[in-house]
Formats: sequence, structure tokens, C-alpha cells
Amino acid sequence: MPPVKKESPVLTASDRLKRPYPYLPRSFKSAYPFSLAATSFIYPDYMAPNARMLGPYLDEMELLFFESRHPGSLPQPQEIHELKSLSQKYGLSYNIHLPLDISLTAKAAAERRQAVETIKYCIDLAGCLSPTTWTIHLPYEDEGDDFNDWLDRTGESLSQLFPAYIEGSMFSVETLSYPLEWIDGLLRAFDLSICLDICHMAVHGLDWKAFYELYAEKIPIIHLYGFRKAHEHLGLDQLSADIRQSVAEILDRFYGTLCLEVFSYPHLDASLKILSQLA
Repeated sequence: MPPVKKESPVLTASDRLKRPYPYLPRSFKSAYPFSLAATSFIYPDYMAPNARMLGPYLDEMELLFFESRHPGSLPQPQEIHELKSLSQKYGLSYNIHLPLDISLTAKAAAERRQAVETIKYCIDLAGCLSPTTWTIHLPYEDEGDDFNDWLDRTGESLSQLFPAYIEGSMFSVETLSYPLEWIDGLLRAFDLSICLDICHMAVHGLDWKAFYELYAEKIPIIHLYGFRKAHEHLGLDQLSADIRQSVAEILDRFYGTLCLEVFSYPHLDASLKILSQLA
């Protein structure tokens, strides 16, 4: 059954006067059977200001924990506290994309240990936000790497997190450049969910629609954006007509989170206009 959604909060005149950036033309809260999300970098600012801007208009926001190695690259506890307050104020939920500068599949054991510890830190830092899912990458670099060794390394890293530290179902493995069916055994062993990045799969010639039909019950989140020749994270106006049609067909029966994974207001605005034609 589709989830029951809350009524949209009222955006007061004083709220609008505090906003230094252009706000969305209307509210999209509860507009679709799925939860509609955008990223925490629609506006060139910290996560909390983005939440203030998007909270009155969208169901959810993807918090981009993309970098972890440099001081200040991850949010501070005070900002997490503010994000929690904004979630309560606007009825805004969050999902969290874990860092891209770590690798649970790296050849070096020290790098894998660092990745595990970084993920644990992120969970401790932001677990209070009760994210709908945590998205992770399990990269595979096929040049000079033995597939079975890669698979063993990946399983060893995952075993340090699930289920001892957190339930695997709360984590979504993102589709990348290889068929995720390669790790079907690990997905099942650790009860992991899946983040379907349609454009990642389309760019690499993978049948994302067939994949969705096969794994639909394990997909709580879909990443969608426009592209030309690579995964450029453009507005949906740059998405081909055939992909738009296929997206429209699956959105009719999707009740998870659809994240418009773009990184600017113009691209989000264009995407929302196209989405209104698809869903």
C-alpha cells in the first residue's frame, strides 16, 4: 500500500523574506505516490540552509556526505542538530549518501578499514536523523583486479558493518558501471537494499528497466537526472524521450523515494517541470 503522507506545512511571508535564494514555484509535498527528494546542494550553501529552502516544498532531501578526508568536509554535530529541527518543522525526511572518497572494496586492507570506520562515524553522527536509507558505492575497477578477490574483499568489509553495527536493509548499494547481479549473493547474505541510479546504468548500456523488475522489492530509492553522453547530473529536460517513457511506466507503481540528483536550482526547476509530465 502507498504510504500515508502528511499535509504540507504552511510557508509564511516571514519565512520567505529570510530566504536569500530563489524558492520553488509551488509545493510538491505529497504530490506523487512516491516521496520526492532533491540533494542538499541545490543552493551553494551548507546543508541546513538547503533544508530551510527545500523543506516547505519537497518530501525529502538527500544529504551529500560526499567527502570525508578533509577537516570540515562532513557536517558538524551542531548542523546535524539543526537539520533534525528543520525536519520536524517542515515534515522533511532525509536520506544520506555516504562518502565517495572511501572504498569498502579497495585492495589495501588499511583503506578498507578506514572506509568501515568512516561509515561507522557517519552513522553515529547522523543516525539521529533517522534517514530513510544510507546509500553506498561498492566500486569495481576491472583493470588488473581479480574478480573473486574483489568479491572476497567486499564481503569482508560488509561483514564488519552488517548486522553487528546496523541492519543491512537500511543501506542501499548504488548501481554503478557493472551489473549489480554480480553481487547478488552479498546483497542477500547481508539483506542489503538497492539504490537504482537509472543514468549510471543507461550510460553503461545496462538494462535498468529489467533490473528494476527483478529487484523492485529491494529498491527504496531511485536516483534520476538528465545526461547526454555521461552521467552529468543535468536536468530531466536533457533526458531522452525513450528513457522518459520508461521512467513514467515504473513511477506509476513506485512508493519509495525518487531523488532528483542534480546540484543547482536551474536543473532542479527544469526537472520538476518534466517530472510533472511523467508522474
